[in-house]
Amino acid sequence: MSQADLGVLLFVHRDLVRKIETAERVPSADFLTRCDQVLEAHGALARLVPVVERERVLRAVRADQTSEVAFRSSATDRPVLDWLLADSAGQQSAVDNDITAEAARELEDLRDRDHAEGAGATYPDVEGALRGRLTTLATTAPQIATGMLELAGYEAVDLGVDGLAQQHYLRALDLMTRTGNHVYGGYLIAVSLAHLALHCGDEQQALRLATAGLRGTGDRATPAVRAAFRTVQARAYARRRDESACATALLRAEADLARSNRADEPYWIGYFGEADFADEKAHCFFDLGLYGLTRRETRTALTLLSTDRVRRIGIDTALQASALARGGELDEACSVARRAIDHMGGLASFRAGHRIVLMLAELQPYAHLPQVRDVIEYADATLGPLLNPG
Repeated sequence: MSQADLGVLLFVHRDLVRKIETAERVPSADFLTRCDQVLEAHGALARLVPVVERERVLRAVRADQTSEVAFRSSATDRPVLDWLLADSAGQQSAVDNDITAEAARELEDLRDRDHAEGAGATYPDVEGALRGRLTTLATTAPQIATGMLELAGYEAVDLGVDGLAQQHYLRALDLMTRTGNHVYGGYLIAVSLAHLALHCGDEQQALRLATAGLRGTGDRATPAVRAAFRTVQARAYARRRDESACATALLRAEADLARSNRADEPYWIGYFGEADFADEKAHCFFDLGLYGLTRRETRTALTLLSTDRVRRIGIDTALQASALARGGELDEACSVARRAIDHMGGLASFRAGHRIVLMLAELQPYAHLPQVRDVIEYADATLGPLLNPG
């Protein structure tokens, strides 16, 4: 079918079809839905609507850097400079041990629920906690307040609301800059904000932020914190297809992690161990096209991850299935894909749906095979609301 033929069936000009095929234009939801019907794609195109809408927003923001409602790379420049120039002694806060202990328990509970249920189920409670207690916590327990804001940012990413995530992270950074917790501030820059930049397709900004955090904290950063910073650098290098720089950053991160003593690390980096490091390496290797190494690291991560980290397990399982599909191992890819779908079934998470859509896209070229067709149908039946939130 020519571009003109498809244009006739869709009632659009062939030039629009050409621009969409060459990625000059982002297709509308209506265009995708009608293409799905005309080409008898059985949902393969329609399920891409949330991913395509996200790309539309990202492109619009890149074109209009004055937007206040979406992620903007430039919005981090002044806060990072303020952090670099700040007095590390900061302002002293009056710590209330009772309030701190209660808030810490609440934060831990919200984090556990987020891992197991997804942000769609827990963000309203996080937002409610911030609305009712942020001012008090910022004075009496600034690190807990920062943890709440950091979790809110992480959950906003999970909801696909990147501009809101950036706002939460920047509020947390401002609080750490004012109270003098320089290392935690560096973490917000080099990990939270840098990961957000990666998520939004700006690997250059991610690399700048990770490097700023690493250099700005210097010897004050503990080994696990430095390892986390270097891992984000590796992710950015992998996106740029710089295999040598990625490998160097990963080796340095691995050496830092080997020197880490958990008892000497700040509590907020306690999650970052061998499981999360394996997860980050798997994403690096996938971006570099090293699918055998991707499978190895996802297996390691899935072996080490705590069973209550449902979303992370689902995402890593889907990444493993994608790597298997890229390597042509379709039977195993389908088996692993089914496990990923099962893990995602109870989640309310944009990121979970996004990762499943990407996994299914890897299988789509083989949709004529019965085992692949069965997986696609299973995903539609099991994850209908997650894949088609509208």
